[in-house]
Amino acid sequence: MTTASQAQSTQQGRISIQRYAITAHYVALAVILLVGAFLRLTALNRQSLWFDEADVVIRAQQPLSEVMRTFIAPGENGPIYNLMLALWIQVAGISEIAVRLPSAVFGVLALPLIYLLARRIAGSTPALIATGLLAMSPYHIWYSQEAKMYTMVVALALASTWALVMALERNERWWWIGYAAVTTLMFYTHVATILVLGAQFLYAVATWRNWPERQRSWAIAIAVLTLPYVPIAIWATRVISGGADTWHPAVTLSAALETFAIKFAVDRYDDDIRLWASILYAVLAVAGIAGLAYWRRQERWWLLISLLVVVPIIGLWLVSLQQSVFSDRYGIVALPFYLILVATALGWLLRRRYAWALAVLAMVMLVSFAWAPIRDVNRTESAEKEDWRSAYAWVADRHQPGDALVVMPGYLITTWDYHQQRDPRLQDLHGFAMGSFTIDWFDESDMMHIMYEEAEGSERIWLVESPDRALADDPDLHLASRLQDEGQAVDEHEVNGVRVTLYELDEPLSRW
Repeated sequence: MTTASQAQSTQQGRISIQRYAITAHYVALAVILLVGAFLRLTALNRQSLWFDEADVVIRAQQPLSEVMRTFIAPGENGPIYNLMLALWIQVAGISEIAVRLPSAVFGVLALPLIYLLARRIAGSTPALIATGLLAMSPYHIWYSQEAKMYTMVVALALASTWALVMALERNERWWWIGYAAVTTLMFYTHVATILVLGAQFLYAVATWRNWPERQRSWAIAIAVLTLPYVPIAIWATRVISGGADTWHPAVTLSAALETFAIKFAVDRYDDDIRLWASILYAVLAVAGIAGLAYWRRQERWWLLISLLVVVPIIGLWLVSLQQSVFSDRYGIVALPFYLILVATALGWLLRRRYAWALAVLAMVMLVSFAWAPIRDVNRTESAEKEDWRSAYAWVADRHQPGDALVVMPGYLITTWDYHQQRDPRLQDLHGFAMGSFTIDWFDESDMMHIMYEEAEGSERIWLVESPDRALADDPDLHLASRLQDEGQAVDEHEVNGVRVTLYELDEPLSRW
């Protein structure tokens, strides 16, 4: 064989290996996408809707004019999800599967989006790993199976950042338009996403000179994005200044960082696994910053991804110093960017001759850490969320004509509104909300006025309560004590997060 033919044969061998590698890469990606879709789209009705989910479904059933008012209503997270859900349930209904399906779909959509973004800034191997990490993220799976807007927020944050990266690299008009459009949708999905734009803006300031001929387009995009945010900024300012009620506790910076480290790693599980998983993820994320800085020095993508992790978390904590609005789910937008950093570190290790085994070991550990909560929390048959479904089913099996049902605290009444629609056995049972003793003017006489108005003539009263919330709303137990004085508790049933007590009165409830 001549030297030329040997060279040609070697070249053909290399091409064949490259083709096999590319095929294997996309087969692995397809498997990851299928597994991720399976984990999100199946078992959607395994858990009962908890209060927040039932509440958003009931509000989505209001006239569209009422739903549209959430564009400027103080205390609302954002109207786009509610508006979408309002239109969706007119077609699909309000079953647990129907109302959770949009979140599951957005959860699946985030997988190709993180791949596209990570591939653009870190390469194909880190992109594949990042997609796998998000696919098996217990935290992301949890919110993919909840009728709330959080996976929609994650998908839009990824799409916004991907459009920004493409606009910067190509400087084409349609990418800038796409960036402005997707980011506007993101704003109106959740108010906390302003922190995503804040991270992108800080990156723009820090790398202004790195992007010649892009400054004008970027400035126009930022200016365009300012106007859509004005209505939400009006009530956001009121909330931050303390002009609106919130239910979130104060939190220290160390507690906030610990919360996100655990949530982004395994979400909820036993203490040992949470500790070691959060440490491994954090170490890899820091290493990922160094790896990305080394690979892509000119564009400084490491700074963009790092800011997209840090700004939402620290920004949320800083806002909480003024007004307690801290909730880990508000910072879920940082999750995919955190995972990109972790994946970058693993990709860097795989390329090192003496470190690839360490990368494989780390990936095995990450999979094992994720599998435990997926199996025992996300996919469990037991109740992990408030089990209003079982509570109201127990009432449905035992109530009699003329009974009345009171929900405590009163704002949980939407759980009753939802399940009364879903269970025909509850159609003839009257349910009502009790007022809150945390209101200065509300006292026991007001409580009895509500009881007489809503349950006069009833000989049996069902008290449905969330124990922790009820104790905060009625710390002196006025309602339970009065029902006990009027009769006696004859039956009780407690499930996860919900307690039901049946009181039989000595005589029909009457104000006279």
